[in-house]
Parts: sequence; C-alpha cells; structure tokens
Amino acid sequence: MPAVPSAARGDGDPHLAGLQASDLAKGTPFWIRALWFSFMKRWRLILLLAGGGLGLLLLVVLAGALFIAGRISGKSDAWRSPDVPESRTIAPAEPLEQTESHTCGLLSLSSAYAAYGLSPGNKNLRFRLGVDRAAIPVDSTSTGTLHPDLLRVIVQDGFDYGLVDPAAAGAADRLRDHVNGRQAALLLIRRAETGGLHWVVTDDAADGDVRIVDSLKPEPVREPAGVFLREAVLSIVLLRPREGEAMPDVSAAHRAGVAEMALVRERLKRLDQ
Repeated sequence: MPAVPSAARGDGDPHLAGLQASDLAKGTPFWIRALWFSFMKRWRLILLLAGGGLGLLLLVVLAGALFIAGRISGKSDAWRSPDVPESRTIAPAEPLEQTESHTCGLLSLSSAYAAYGLSPGNKNLRFRLGVDRAAIPVDSTSTGTLHPDLLRVIVQDGFDYGLVDPAAAGAADRLRDHVNGRQAALLLIRRAETGGLHWVVTDDAADGDVRIVDSLKPEPVREPAGVFLREAVLSIVLLRPREGEAMPDVSAAHRAGVAEMALVRERLKRLDQ
C-alpha cells in the first residue's frame, strides 16, 4: 500500500494526529474526523476571541476604576482650611461673576460658603471640586461640578445636605421653609436661554418667590418657587451646618451624588415631555 501523504494523515495538526492511533483504529472515516476537528478548531478560535474580548473589557473596567479612584483620592485628600461654617452670617449670598463656561457650580458654592462665613479660597474649592478635570477622559468638555464631588466637599467642610426631588409634592414649600430658616440651597437648573445645565444658589423666600443668585447675572433675581421648580430645576441640594462632632461619611456622600446624577437624567427626560 502506498504511503499516505503527511497532509492527508493530518500530521500537521496535533489534534488530528492524536486520533491516528485511536479513532482510525476504530475505522472512523477520515473525512468525518476532518470535519469534526475543523468544526472544533473554529469554536476554539471563537472562544479564544471571546476570551480576549472579555479580557479587554476587564482591562477597560479596571482602568476606569483606577482613574475614578485616583480622581476621588487626589481631590478628597487635598489641603483645605479647618474652618467650619457659622450658623449663618447677616450678609446674604451675592453673585460672583462667571467668566468661564464650566465654573457655575464652583461660583455658586463659593457664594453660599461666603454667606456661611467661609473663605472659598481657603477651602481650596476649585481643586477639590475638580471643575477643571474632565469627568470623561476623552471628552475635554466634560468639566464642571458634578454631584459626587459637590456632596463630598460639603460634608468634608462641616455641612449636612438634603436632596429634594423638585417634582415631589411639597418640594416648593420645603425649599422655602429651608431658606427662610436662614439656610442656603444649591439648585441645578436647565437654563431657559440655552437649555444648558447650570448651578445657582438660593437663600431667601418671600411671597411665594425664591431669591436666585446666578453667576451669569449681575444681581439676584426672584422666581416663583412652584413654577421655577416645575419648569427649570433638576436637583435641589439643601445646605445646613452639621451639628455635633460626628465624622462625615464621605463615601456615602459620593454614592448619594452618583445616584442623584442618575435621577437628574430622568428628570431631564421629564422636562422634555
């Protein structure tokens, strides 16, 4: 009998070669074995590719987690003065002129801090809020003040916070009662002029209106609380000096901020309806 060529025997494939002494001895036709192992090789390639894709996904997730951890730890541990907020100073909050597109949150919180007797500069707010660092590394426009950073900073600086859904029953009354108790609140709004998101601060209410301190306007304005909350406000962050000596739960504040960001997205959809 003439010798079977190596390519026909499958000596070049260790899987086919491994069956030469087993299935061949059982009389299995070669073409069946060839089809079977061709099928298995394709599935092996698919599994290898899938495994590679999963590995890439895990690397992306790990890199993202390390990036976020670096952002949080760097800003969270940054220097700040040990000053704590006063119950409330006599002077009302005043607008600070905004000359950069992404600093409305920084300026609104700075106005509120000044009303509580704190120096925004001594609190190193700009760096600690991370307004100049992109939230999405590949998108240079994703700067500004995000809820997780905002809540982390205010609890570190001696405040407690409350989050209120602007569309909830009694939200306008709760906001008015809060500011009439000589406290301030930050509001994330959608600007009627541009549709863009924008932080403002409020610290007073009268005759159903709330006083709005806006870094894009030279003087405070008054807005009807109910209508303003219903048509423009996406998030309400109530500020109040913390009582007692309890250590702030920075991680809980950060998680609450992440959750509030998700709710803001849902409220945006509601405003568009």
